[in-house]
Amino acid sequence: MRAKDIKADFITFAVVFILSASLLLTAGWYEDYIYMVFNAEAYLSWHVVLELLSIIMSFCIFLVGYYTYERTYRLRKIIQSSVFLAVAMLDTFHTLSYSGMPLFIVPSSEEKATAFWIAARLTMAAGMVVAGAIDSKKTTALNKLSFIAGSVLWSGVLFCVISFHIDKLPPLFIEGAGLTPLKKGLEYLVIVLQAAGMVLFARSYSKASNARKGYSYTIMALLISIFSGTAFTMYRDVYDTYNLLGHIYKIISYYLLFKALFVLNVQSPYLELHDAERKLSKYANDLQKLVEERTAEIAAANEKLMKDLDYARNIQNALLPDTFPKATGLEFAVRYLPCETIGGDYYNVYKLDDENTGILIGDVAGHGVFAAMITVFINQNINVRRVYDDGTVKLLTPKQVLTNLYYTYNMMSFPDETYIVLFYGIYNRTTGTLTYCSAGMNMFPLILKRNGEIEKIRLEGLPICRLGRLVNPSYENKTLQLDPGDSLILFTDGLTEIDRDHPELFSEANIIEFLRGLTDTAADDIVMYILDAYYAMLGDRERIDDVTVLVAKVE
Repeated sequence: MRAKDIKADFITFAVVFILSASLLLTAGWYEDYIYMVFNAEAYLSWHVVLELLSIIMSFCIFLVGYYTYERTYRLRKIIQSSVFLAVAMLDTFHTLSYSGMPLFIVPSSEEKATAFWIAARLTMAAGMVVAGAIDSKKTTALNKLSFIAGSVLWSGVLFCVISFHIDKLPPLFIEGAGLTPLKKGLEYLVIVLQAAGMVLFARSYSKASNARKGYSYTIMALLISIFSGTAFTMYRDVYDTYNLLGHIYKIISYYLLFKALFVLNVQSPYLELHDAERKLSKYANDLQKLVEERTAEIAAANEKLMKDLDYARNIQNALLPDTFPKATGLEFAVRYLPCETIGGDYYNVYKLDDENTGILIGDVAGHGVFAAMITVFINQNINVRRVYDDGTVKLLTPKQVLTNLYYTYNMMSFPDETYIVLFYGIYNRTTGTLTYCSAGMNMFPLILKRNGEIEKIRLEGLPICRLGRLVNPSYENKTLQLDPGDSLILFTDGLTEIDRDHPELFSEANIIEFLRGLTDTAADDIVMYILDAYYAMLGDRERIDDVTVLVAKVE
């Protein structure tokens, strides 16, 4: 927002303050002339109308926050939503309990209406302070129903206490005497909280690069609400001039909050669409020039993209080892064929200690730049050992490795539709035991026995995905024995996805038959045999997915 617009907002704040203060001061100066106690029946009609409008606006604020929560998971918005749900209910209880209203569960009275009024005012003021103190971009994984349940519980407890145990609470209003010091003190507390809320939202206003309009409405609403609270420290009868003035201030304040928290949220997509239409109309006046400019921009962007992809490919290649750690009794070979310049397959081999070697292969859903970025996340966040402060090193089991990665992944803001399948195993060269675990790996590893027979390792396990709020994964360590001469063959599903319309072209069964009978074959030769068969089946087709083949041979 430009400095000119900010200046205009501050002028508006000043005008609102002057007008609100003038109205309240005028009422005090000319009290002898304008003060009156209205007819109860007429006042009740106006009171119901004003309160009903504020209740509707509060409920609308609740609804927009409730139904947009799954899109943003913004903590501030869901708190504001739940606060105004509670305020809507408390204002409803206040309206129905107002002196002169028909029986609502228990008889109406000035004392009950005043207590519900204070409860609603304190709830709104405190809620806005809490919301203002939270960064507007802060998110939460909590279910929205927990916030709503809190609002309903809070309102229900206050309803029961005020409706059925009002005689045990200190009086707030004494008929014939007016407000008690406690009532005035609570109104002043509300004013202090609202002033604090103004400061907090003014801080958000100063930091915001956009959406300042909503903050300006909120600040003005809290400012006017302060004058409402001031008016409610001055009335002597629930039907008098100051009580009416306080309600007028309140409805104006709620309307501004309604504009800030409901109307702007509803208008936003339409305003963006209108802005886009206006720009499109402007561009259409010089379409040829625009096409030329865009063509040049696209060419430049494409050139830059190609360079960036080359850089990304180099970075990804640096993450994927082309040589493996020395491990007596083990021979490794791998080939990685990205579908595009960069891909979403990942593999690694870890020398864990003198006896144990870790073997990892994974596949990110999809391919291209985004999938490649997820492989960077895997590289940075997969932990195969833990080093303690005293220097002690503990090897993590495959189950621990995948469980830790699952919960780390759920702390990230990746799209819900993205997921990773992984296989991680630890081979102990002394015992010849492979301890392994799968996170949804969809291609079963194969063991090429030294006599040429093939065994398939059945796998289970939940993929690494954003279900942390719903599912706790139960990964399981399993073991098998690898004998000298055996080869562990791992591959991603791109190997079998040659033609999606004809999945039988190079299925897992075909691979098994192709490998069956191979004996005394080096790891690198096994990889090359598999890829020779893959290329033969692929023919002149375009590769449709990333392909990785990793072989570990026990010598």
